[in-house]
Order: sequence, then structure tokens, then C-alpha cells
Amino acid sequence: MTHVEKHNHKMSGQVTLFGIVFDKLRKINVLLADDEYVLAIKAYQERLPILCLGDLVKVDEVFTLQNLQKFELDNI
Repeated sequence: MTHVEKHNHKMSGQVTLFGIVFDKLRKINVLLADDEYVLAIKAYQERLPILCLGDLVKVDEVFTLQNLQKFELDNI
């Protein structure tokens, strides 16, 4: 978890997720705010998997998830 900001009592920041991309485990950066950011903190602290959907973009060897449409704990 990196780069935390507080604006008007809201939390946001960039987090790094790990996911399978092209059959390899890769780091994926995503900018989260409010409830999604709090959920990411919970998932990190409790080592819980998450599900998320968005547009995966690669720029200069860095994967970024943009246009986040879904971010939730995985109900295994």
C-alpha cells in the first residue's frame, strides 16, 4: 500500500495488487478512493483476496488498472 492522501475526511491512494497477467504473477497499480481504499486496507491486513474489474493498461513495463468498475472481497 502506498501514497495515502486525505481530502475532506476522504481517503485515497495508489495500491499495488498482485494478479495473473499473461500466465505470470504481476504487480498491478490501481488508484482507489473512499470505500474501495478502506476495503483494500482490510484485505491487506487480513490477507483476503479481492476481485476487481477495469481496463488493464501497460505503460513502460508497469501495469495499471483504470476505469475501475468493481472492487470487492472474494467470497471463497
